[in-house]
Amino acid sequence: MDATRALLDSLMGKDRNAAPDSKRQSFKDPDVCKYHLVGDCPHEMWVNQGGKASPNSPVGPCKKQHSEAMRERLKDDKDYVKYRWRYLEDLRVFLQKLVDDNNKKAQKVREKLNEGVTCTADTHKAVEGHLAARETLANEKLQAAEKMAEEGNLEVSKQALEEADKLAHQKFRLTRLKEVAEAWMDECCDVCGSQISWRAVEELEARSKGREHPHVPGSWHQGWKKCREALKKVTEEAQQAKEALGGVDVGEVVDQEDPQAGRNGRRAPFQVRSAKELARSRSRDASKARKRSPSKEKAQKEKGDKEKEKEKDKEKDKEKDKEKGKEKGKAKDRERDKEKGKEKRKDKEKAKEKDKERKKKSRRSSSSSSRSRSKRKKSGKRRADRSPSRKRKKRKSSSSS
Repeated sequence: MDATRALLDSLMGKDRNAAPDSKRQSFKDPDVCKYHLVGDCPHEMWVNQGGKASPNSPVGPCKKQHSEAMRERLKDDKDYVKYRWRYLEDLRVFLQKLVDDNNKKAQKVREKLNEGVTCTADTHKAVEGHLAARETLANEKLQAAEKMAEEGNLEVSKQALEEADKLAHQKFRLTRLKEVAEAWMDECCDVCGSQISWRAVEELEARSKGREHPHVPGSWHQGWKKCREALKKVTEEAQQAKEALGGVDVGEVVDQEDPQAGRNGRRAPFQVRSAKELARSRSRDASKARKRSPSKEKAQKEKGDKEKEKEKDKEKDKEKDKEKGKEKGKAKDRERDKEKGKEKRKDKEKAKEKDKERKKKSRRSSSSSSRSRSKRKKSGKRRADRSPSRKRKKRKSSSSS
């Protein structure tokens, strides 16, 4: 549905269903692509197979309307030649800028290739280094095998010879690769400015059969081809249009209405201004607009005030975020302090428990020592009672009685 509507808008215009008294769409409207009115739009030169703008397009998709109806309205306009001349000149300038930028990039690529900074040169150096390393290793292995054979270590010498054969085979393959690398070429495409190389299988096959490089059918190359062809065509057409107008200097085509157009419906003839006159007229118009419309200045001031307020609000939000961050940091510090206090309390409790255990041990040791002392005293008394002097005293006391 949308595709059919877009097709009808392109062929008949967006105002195809509008009333006859209503205002019709004009090719001068800002949403109409002026490049499409007089030629090919540069935004449609770099497209993929689906017809959409390619991802590597230097200009991207066109945001304006491409309408065949607007082309017809331009042709039907009485000042078609002058409008066409102006639009062709704008298109020529745009295409010329694209081509100049691409030529600068291509020149840098050619300078690198002339200096020898290419993939082929790097590959050639790497292959030569590997060749030299394999050759030295193979010679060392052969010498070691001969020595081992002379000493009688036949098994070790066989292993060394096998390794030397492997290195010789690798050396042969590297020499073939070097020969192929010498045939590789790095070039700069004259159309798209890309660095291309002839090294892949399909590239070498195309080169041997005289075909084009495989990058040519791509959207990048084809887009630049269309761009260069369009530049030549537009340059010729713009020159022809300028000659048809009598060689007047290219400026801006201005559609000035007659101050009495509301009475008799007439329009003043077109005027073509040069670049200097354009700059002067624009500066005058800007100064007049400032004098006539103070409301615009007020609107600009209001916009500036709003932007300042937004910046202040942003700063306030940043300060609030900072304060929140500080509060979070303080809360974390408090939690850490609480955890440290808990750990200290636990350490104190553990220390108290250790002291209690030590005191208990000391009490037990003191009680055991006092018991041992009392036992010693009792045992000493018993021995004293058993002594002969004690027995004699007892006898005397019994005899006297």
